Amino acid sequence: MAFPHDPFHIGPVKIPHPLVMAPLHEITDQPFRRMIREVGGVGLVVSEMISSEGLIRHARKAERMMASDGEHPYAMQLSGSSPEVLAEGARLCEASGADLVDLNMGCPASNVTRGGAGSALLKDLPRAEACLSAMVRAVRIPVTVKMRAGWDAGQKDRGTFLDFLRMFEAVGVRALAIHPRTRTQHYDGRADWAVIARAVETGPLFPVIGNGDVSCPGDAHRMVRETGCGAVMIGRAALTNPFIFRQVLDPGFEVTEAMRIDLTLSFFRLLLDLLEPREALHKIKKIGGWFTRGISGGAAFRRRLNDCQDPEALLRDLEALKGPAAA
Repeated sequence: MAFPHDPFHIGPVKIPHPLVMAPLHEITDQPFRRMIREVGGVGLVVSEMISSEGLIRHARKAERMMASDGEHPYAMQLSGSSPEVLAEGARLCEASGADLVDLNMGCPASNVTRGGAGSALLKDLPRAEACLSAMVRAVRIPVTVKMRAGWDAGQKDRGTFLDFLRMFEAVGVRALAIHPRTRTQHYDGRADWAVIARAVETGPLFPVIGNGDVSCPGDAHRMVRETGCGAVMIGRAALTNPFIFRQVLDPGFEVTEAMRIDLTLSFFRLLLDLLEPREALHKIKKIGGWFTRGISGGAAFRRRLNDCQDPEALLRDLEALKGPAAA
């Protein structure tokens, strides 16, 4: 099976390419999403996970996570375990211009699951059903889900996730992204793509989006071939190679070190334009470590990241990586 290049739909929303940038905590904010879209290839971008409780309280951090530049198609992802709060959060997402609103049923972090949200919803099908029903009733835009294979290996082996798929159909969920690790695995071990294939085999009325262990363009092709999923969601691999979406669609597209450095420079300048200086420097330090992996001279640049307090000095250091001394 060749990798699909045609658009696909989530309800009435047309996604131009079957490739999705995964929501990543403290990463997929407005500047990062703009950069990924400008590189090309990605069909859908998703916000960071937004606390529904924080959102309805109008917490500054939650509202800032909603910031957008009129991008489309754009999904906002919510976390929570209260049907009423999630419904109000979904309404706020719709009002702010989101094309889709996604319920996080996969986050393994204990500060999320101890409140019954994230992957903890996989232990409580009736509550998950109540949450999704409330969200679907609250908005006109499609409601989607991102989930894991189960809370633990026992739940996964029993195929409990298939019960959730049937519930999703019944309440009107319009797309599903599956990360086929359990909550207890966190990010360890292997993502079991057979879980994605089993979901696809049930023939749901909505597209199934595969996620997990897509580390290079060839992995995306292999995931589609082995699972039959309708689209592929990529997360951590885009941090070390933001060109990965474009390379999936065009395997012959070659990325040079100069292109990677230029992209990093333009992204850092975008951060400095859109964020407060202190926040921009924090992001540059965090993301600069990923973006410069594999670049000649990148290790020395990364050693300077933590101690540097001058963003302009970091930009000059990056420019220098293109010179003969770095070759």
